Amino acid sequence: MNTKELLLSVLMTGPATGYDIKKILEQEVSEIVDVTVSNIYPALNELAEEGLVRYERVEQEGRPNKKVYELTEEGRAVCLEVMMTCDARQRLRSDFMYMLSYAPYLPRARVAELLNQRMADSKVVHRSLNELEVDGSPITGRLSPGQNFCIGLGRVLVEAERNYILQHRENLLRQLPEDIDLSRITKAEPKAKVKGKVNIKLV
Repeated sequence: MNTKELLLSVLMTGPATGYDIKKILEQEVSEIVDVTVSNIYPALNELAEEGLVRYERVEQEGRPNKKVYELTEEGRAVCLEVMMTCDARQRLRSDFMYMLSYAPYLPRARVAELLNQRMADSKVVHRSLNELEVDGSPITGRLSPGQNFCIGLGRVLVEAERNYILQHRENLLRQLPEDIDLSRITKAEPKAKVKGKVNIKLV
């Protein structure tokens, strides 16, 4: 989903200010999908011009006026169409896992550092899920059945990752060099020798 489609989906739960939408994107949505928060106000203006959202200016005493955005009927229909047809496959994207795939070339201390950082990050994620479960949505103050399901699933995935790291980290670290072995990085792997002649026939 692109930024405009994500904004429509956030507003499905009800009217919200630009600040509330930004908060949800930063604290909740960005944990799940890639989102660019910096361009939400231009995107909201474009959605208003397209007739997919409308807004009301609300005066605040002693503070700048704010806009409260909500979906139009057309905007709700477009959002539902996107949700019915978008590609919702789960993809495994992780800088952490990419770095670990090169663990044999890294010193043991660096890999231990990566694992410790991942454990600390997962603890933060677990805490945020708990806080979201208690506080509810910034817009409605409560969670939908789908949001509750996602919190539970997220918690299970985080706990499974933590358990796997705890069970297998020592085995991984034992196989790693104490220091960087430059010869393993710069020296090409020997090619396997092929016995006998290989005849290649072109058709």
